[in-house]
Amino acid sequence: MSFSAEWDKAISYEDFLKAARENVELMKARFNDLMINEEEAELLRSIQNDIYILVIGTDRCYDTAGNLPVLARMASVSPRVHLRILDSDANVEFHQLFKVNGKRKTPVVLFLNSNHEELCRWAERPNAAYKLINEKTNPSLEGRRDKLKQLYSDPEILRQSLGEFLTLLLRADFILGRH
Repeated sequence: MSFSAEWDKAISYEDFLKAARENVELMKARFNDLMINEEEAELLRSIQNDIYILVIGTDRCYDTAGNLPVLARMASVSPRVHLRILDSDANVEFHQLFKVNGKRKTPVVLFLNSNHEELCRWAERPNAAYKLINEKTNPSLEGRRDKLKQLYSDPEILRQSLGEFLTLLLRADFILGRH
């Protein structure tokens, strides 16, 4: 299944930040705070195939605000990685295709080939964040939001996201024939 129509509707990270009403400063700080070491930069520069990353998310979501800057930093290092964001609120029907346990999760990160066909995906938050924030122990929505905002200020959580995204990016490159 090709997601070309959704890719064409999606916007760049820069345009997303310009249009965002919430969490803009958080996203800018995360982008600037994330240090990519030389080994990670070399891995990003070594990507052999064009990989298109489509993020379904919204500026209101702390998981999107915490993870989108990581993807943007990766794309800024690799000329083969292309990033666009599709507003989840304006594209609910499309977002419904990616439910997890019957719920819409945000963000959904799709790694696509040049025909905009899915190679692999990632949803919501890094594994380390799931360990630290359990919805059952923090039932209030406001409490979860506060915890997430605090969580994405932790450099280790950003590193966890980076590691997970690098693994998927490398997997996508191998699927496309990396040698």
